[in-house]
Amino acid sequence: MKRVFCSLCLLLGLVSGIAAQNFPFSDETLNYSIRHNLIPGNIGSMTFRGRSVGNAYHVDASMKGSAAGLYTIDYTYGSTFRKDAGLTPVSATRNQTENNYWAKGSYNWSAPGQVHLYVTKSSRAPRDQNLTWAGTVRDLLGMIWWLRTLDYSQGKLNAGNNALLLDHDALPVSITSYTKKTIRYKGSQTPVIEVNLSQNGKNALSLTLTDDARRLPLKFAIGLSVGTIKGTLR
Repeated sequence: MKRVFCSLCLLLGLVSGIAAQNFPFSDETLNYSIRHNLIPGNIGSMTFRGRSVGNAYHVDASMKGSAAGLYTIDYTYGSTFRKDAGLTPVSATRNQTENNYWAKGSYNWSAPGQVHLYVTKSSRAPRDQNLTWAGTVRDLLGMIWWLRTLDYSQGKLNAGNNALLLDHDALPVSITSYTKKTIRYKGSQTPVIEVNLSQNGKNALSLTLTDDARRLPLKFAIGLSVGTIKGTLR
Protein backbone atom coordinates (compact mmCIF):
# COMPACT_ATOMS: atom_id res chain seq x y z
CA MET A 1 0.00 0.00 0.00
CA LYS A 2 2.98 2.33 -0.20
CA ARG A 3 1.17 4.28 -2.85
CA VAL A 4 -2.42 3.71 -1.78
CA PHE A 5 -3.30 7.14 -3.10
CA CYS A 6 -0.87 7.33 -5.97
CA SER A 7 -3.48 5.89 -8.31
CA LEU A 8 -5.99 8.59 -7.36
CA CYS A 9 -5.43 10.31 -10.66
CA LEU A 10 -7.47 12.42 -12.99
CA LEU A 11 -8.26 14.65 -15.57
CA LEU A 12 -9.19 16.31 -18.70
CA GLY A 13 -9.60 19.24 -21.04
CA LEU A 14 -12.44 21.10 -22.67
CA VAL A 15 -14.47 21.33 -19.47
CA SER A 16 -14.92 24.24 -17.16
CA GLY A 17 -14.90 24.54 -13.37
CA ILE A 18 -17.58 26.01 -11.15
CA ALA A 19 -17.05 29.73 -10.60
CA ALA A 20 -15.33 30.48 -7.31
CA GLN A 21 -18.30 32.27 -5.76
CA ASN A 22 -20.47 29.18 -6.35
CA PHE A 23 -18.00 26.68 -4.93
CA PRO A 24 -20.42 24.55 -2.85
CA PHE A 25 -18.28 22.44 -0.55
CA SER A 26 -15.52 24.59 0.90
CA ASP A 27 -16.48 23.86 4.52
CA GLU A 28 -17.23 20.19 5.11
CA THR A 29 -16.00 16.97 6.67
CA LEU A 30 -16.35 13.66 4.83
CA ASN A 31 -15.75 10.31 6.54
CA TYR A 32 -15.21 7.03 4.69
CA SER A 33 -14.97 3.36 5.57
CA ILE A 34 -12.02 1.73 3.83
CA ARG A 35 -11.71 -1.89 2.77
CA HIS A 36 -9.56 -4.03 0.50
CA ASN A 37 -11.17 -6.51 -1.87
CA LEU A 38 -8.79 -9.29 -0.74
CA ILE A 39 -9.22 -8.73 3.02
CA PRO A 40 -12.52 -9.40 4.85
CA GLY A 41 -14.22 -6.45 6.54
CA ASN A 42 -13.15 -2.84 6.95
CA ILE A 43 -9.45 -2.13 7.34
CA GLY A 44 -9.66 1.51 8.36
CA SER A 45 -11.07 4.96 7.74
CA MET A 46 -10.36 8.09 5.75
CA THR A 47 -11.45 11.65 6.55
CA PHE A 48 -11.47 14.78 4.35
CA ARG A 49 -11.84 18.20 5.95
CA GLY A 50 -12.29 21.17 3.63
CA ARG A 51 -12.58 24.84 4.55
CA SER A 52 -12.36 28.34 3.14
CA VAL A 53 -9.30 30.37 4.20
CA GLY A 54 -9.23 33.92 2.85
CA ASN A 55 -8.77 33.80 -0.92
CA ALA A 56 -7.95 30.08 -0.88
CA TYR A 57 -9.42 26.69 -0.04
CA HIS A 58 -7.60 24.26 2.21
CA VAL A 59 -8.25 20.52 2.51
CA ASP A 60 -6.77 18.13 5.06
CA ALA A 61 -7.06 14.37 4.79
CA SER A 62 -6.09 11.47 7.01
CA MET A 63 -6.16 7.74 6.49
CA LYS A 64 -5.60 5.15 9.20
CA GLY A 65 -5.80 1.40 8.77
CA SER A 66 -4.62 -2.01 9.75
CA ALA A 67 -4.71 -5.15 7.61
CA ALA A 68 -5.42 -8.20 9.77
CA GLY A 69 -3.44 -6.54 12.57
CA LEU A 70 -0.21 -7.16 10.67
CA TYR A 71 0.10 -4.06 8.50
CA THR A 72 -0.57 -0.51 9.65
CA ILE A 73 -0.84 2.73 7.70
CA ASP A 74 -1.15 6.31 8.86
CA TYR A 75 -1.31 9.07 6.21
CA THR A 76 -1.95 12.80 6.46
CA TYR A 77 -2.28 15.19 3.53
CA GLY A 78 -2.83 18.92 3.23
CA SER A 79 -3.61 20.91 0.11
CA THR A 80 -4.22 24.61 -0.56
CA PHE A 81 -5.55 26.02 -3.83
CA ARG A 82 -6.83 29.38 -4.96
CA LYS A 83 -10.47 30.38 -5.24
CA ASP A 84 -10.55 30.45 -9.01
CA ALA A 85 -12.37 28.41 -11.62
CA GLY A 86 -9.40 26.09 -12.04
CA LEU A 87 -8.58 25.72 -8.32
CA THR A 88 -4.97 26.65 -9.05
CA PRO A 89 -2.64 24.74 -6.68
CA VAL A 90 -0.61 26.74 -4.16
CA SER A 91 1.00 24.31 -1.71
CA ALA A 92 0.69 20.81 -0.31
CA THR A 93 2.11 18.50 2.36
CA ARG A 94 2.23 14.76 2.83
CA ASN A 95 3.19 12.57 5.80
CA GLN A 96 3.09 8.82 5.40
CA THR A 97 3.91 6.06 7.86
CA GLU A 98 3.62 2.35 7.12
CA ASN A 99 5.06 0.08 9.76
CA ASN A 100 8.74 1.16 9.80
CA TYR A 101 8.60 3.14 6.55
CA TRP A 102 7.90 6.87 6.51
CA ALA A 103 7.96 9.75 4.06
CA LYS A 104 7.37 13.48 4.40
CA GLY A 105 6.95 15.99 1.63
CA SER A 106 6.25 19.66 1.07
CA TYR A 107 5.35 21.14 -2.32
CA ASN A 108 5.02 24.78 -3.38
CA TRP A 109 3.85 26.09 -6.76
CA SER A 110 5.46 29.22 -8.18
CA ALA A 111 3.15 28.85 -11.21
CA PRO A 112 0.95 26.07 -12.64
CA GLY A 113 3.25 23.22 -13.61
CA GLN A 114 6.26 24.64 -11.72
CA VAL A 115 6.61 23.03 -8.33
CA HIS A 116 9.34 23.15 -5.68
CA LEU A 117 9.61 19.77 -3.95
CA TYR A 118 11.26 18.86 -0.70
CA VAL A 119 10.84 15.19 0.18
CA THR A 120 12.44 13.09 2.90
CA LYS A 121 12.09 9.33 3.31
CA SER A 122 13.34 6.79 5.81
CA SER A 123 14.84 4.81 2.93
CA ARG A 124 16.85 7.53 1.15
CA ALA A 125 18.45 10.95 1.38
CA PRO A 126 16.25 14.09 1.15
CA ARG A 127 15.30 15.27 -2.31
CA ASP A 128 15.17 19.02 -2.95
CA GLN A 129 14.32 19.98 -6.51
CA ASN A 130 12.16 22.00 -8.88
CA LEU A 131 9.72 20.18 -11.13
CA THR A 132 8.42 21.69 -14.37
CA TRP A 133 5.55 20.17 -16.32
CA ALA A 134 4.12 21.61 -19.54
CA GLY A 135 0.59 21.49 -18.24
CA THR A 136 -1.29 21.37 -14.94
CA VAL A 137 0.23 19.52 -11.98
CA ARG A 138 -1.99 18.83 -8.97
CA ASP A 139 -1.46 16.96 -5.77
CA LEU A 140 -3.89 14.25 -4.66
CA LEU A 141 -6.35 16.45 -2.78
CA GLY A 142 -6.26 19.24 -5.32
CA MET A 143 -7.09 16.68 -8.01
CA ILE A 144 -10.06 15.28 -6.10
CA TRP A 145 -11.53 18.68 -5.27
CA TRP A 146 -11.04 19.97 -8.82
CA LEU A 147 -12.77 16.90 -10.22
CA ARG A 148 -15.81 17.81 -8.14
CA THR A 149 -16.07 21.24 -9.83
CA LEU A 150 -16.08 20.03 -13.42
CA ASP A 151 -18.96 20.50 -15.82
CA TYR A 152 -20.17 17.05 -16.90
CA SER A 153 -22.99 18.37 -19.07
CA GLN A 154 -20.88 18.72 -22.22
CA GLY A 155 -21.31 15.09 -23.23
CA LYS A 156 -17.61 14.58 -23.98
CA LEU A 157 -14.39 14.85 -22.00
CA ASN A 158 -11.02 14.82 -23.75
CA ALA A 159 -7.77 14.01 -21.99
CA GLY A 160 -5.65 17.10 -21.42
CA ASN A 161 -2.07 17.63 -20.39
CA ASN A 162 -2.64 17.01 -16.67
CA ALA A 163 -0.45 15.26 -14.15
CA LEU A 164 -0.70 13.96 -10.60
CA LEU A 165 2.10 14.99 -8.25
CA LEU A 166 3.65 12.07 -6.39
CA ASP A 167 6.78 11.97 -4.19
CA HIS A 168 9.11 13.55 -6.71
CA ASP A 169 7.46 13.18 -10.07
CA ALA A 170 4.36 14.07 -12.08
CA LEU A 171 2.52 11.22 -13.79
CA PRO A 172 0.09 11.94 -16.65
CA VAL A 173 -3.53 11.00 -16.00
CA SER A 174 -6.72 10.95 -18.06
CA ILE A 175 -10.44 10.40 -17.75
CA THR A 176 -11.29 7.28 -19.74
CA SER A 177 -15.07 7.51 -19.27
CA TYR A 178 -17.88 8.97 -17.23
CA THR A 179 -21.47 7.79 -16.96
CA LYS A 180 -24.58 9.34 -15.49
CA LYS A 181 -26.83 6.81 -13.78
CA THR A 182 -29.06 6.24 -10.76
CA ILE A 183 -27.94 3.93 -7.98
CA ARG A 184 -29.50 2.79 -4.73
CA TYR A 185 -27.51 4.42 -1.93
CA LYS A 186 -28.47 4.06 1.73
CA GLY A 187 -32.03 3.12 0.86
CA SER A 188 -32.65 5.88 -1.70
CA GLN A 189 -32.42 6.16 -5.48
CA THR A 190 -29.59 8.64 -6.05
CA PRO A 191 -28.51 10.21 -9.38
CA VAL A 192 -24.72 9.93 -9.70
CA ILE A 193 -21.82 10.44 -12.06
CA GLU A 194 -19.38 7.53 -12.24
CA VAL A 195 -15.94 8.64 -13.42
CA ASN A 196 -13.20 6.21 -14.46
CA LEU A 197 -9.58 7.30 -14.66
CA SER A 198 -6.43 5.77 -16.07
CA GLN A 199 -2.70 6.10 -15.52
CA ASN A 200 -0.27 4.68 -18.06
CA GLY A 201 -3.13 2.83 -19.72
CA LYS A 202 -4.27 1.05 -16.54
CA ASN A 203 -7.43 1.56 -14.56
CA ALA A 204 -6.48 3.72 -11.61
CA LEU A 205 -9.63 5.09 -10.01
CA SER A 206 -13.39 4.85 -10.16
CA LEU A 207 -15.17 7.69 -8.39
CA THR A 208 -18.93 7.93 -7.80
CA LEU A 209 -20.14 11.54 -7.34
CA THR A 210 -23.66 12.76 -6.61
CA ASP A 211 -25.13 14.43 -9.68
CA ASP A 212 -25.97 17.71 -7.95
CA ALA A 213 -24.24 20.96 -6.99
CA ARG A 214 -22.20 19.37 -4.19
CA ARG A 215 -20.71 16.51 -6.23
CA LEU A 216 -20.25 14.48 -3.07
CA PRO A 217 -17.88 11.51 -3.53
CA LEU A 218 -20.06 8.61 -2.37
CA LYS A 219 -17.68 5.81 -3.33
CA PHE A 220 -14.24 5.27 -4.79
CA ALA A 221 -12.13 2.33 -5.90
CA ILE A 222 -8.36 2.67 -6.24
CA GLY A 223 -6.42 0.12 -8.26
CA LEU A 224 -3.25 -1.07 -6.52
CA SER A 225 -0.47 -3.39 -7.63
CA VAL A 226 -2.29 -6.06 -5.60
CA GLY A 227 -6.05 -5.75 -5.32
CA THR A 228 -8.22 -2.67 -4.90
CA ILE A 229 -8.84 -0.22 -2.08
CA LYS A 230 -12.50 0.80 -1.81
CA GLY A 231 -14.05 3.62 0.18
CA THR A 232 -17.71 4.30 1.03
CA LEU A 233 -19.03 7.54 2.50
CA ARG A 234 -20.38 6.95 5.99
